[in-house]
Parts: sequence; C-alpha cells; structure tokens
Amino acid sequence: MPTLREISPSRKPSRAYHAILDDANGALCKIDHEILFMNSASGEIITIEPEHCTFLVVLGEIGLADTQQIMDQMYGGYAKIACSRAN
Repeated sequence: MPTLREISPSRKPSRAYHAILDDANGALCKIDHEILFMNSASGEIITIEPEHCTFLVVLGEIGLADTQQIMDQMYGGYAKIACSRAN
C-alpha cells in the first residue's frame, strides 16, 4: 500500500500588506503559492497575475502600519511629531 508524504505546517506566519490595485484599496497576501488581493470596499478577491503588477502598489505590512499609526497618535499625531525640536 503506498503511503502519502505528510506535509508539515509552515512555521512562518502569513503576512498581509496594505495595497492599491487599479485605484482600489485592499489587502495583499500569499496563500498556497498564490498572491491574492482583497478589495476592502467590495470584498472581492482577485488572484494577482503578471499583467496586474504594473497597476499594483504594495504599501506597508498591515501589522506594522497599524502599530505605527497607534504610536503616532500616542505622541500627538503627525504634525506634532514632524514639527518637534527632536527632528
């Protein structure tokens, strides 16, 4: 009887990024060797093909970007940070 190879789960957590595709905001992630874009307004999921790459802008990682926004708000917002004497 043939045996199937057991696939061990990946140790790396999947990452998601803020992205813009054709003037639509959303999230970009890689699942099962496919790059997927989820439109935040409509919820539509699009598989990214090579022809989409010229219309795709990848922004910061979702976890890091949200953390940075919270830290900026804790220290008084963008304007206060940019105009502070330390900068």
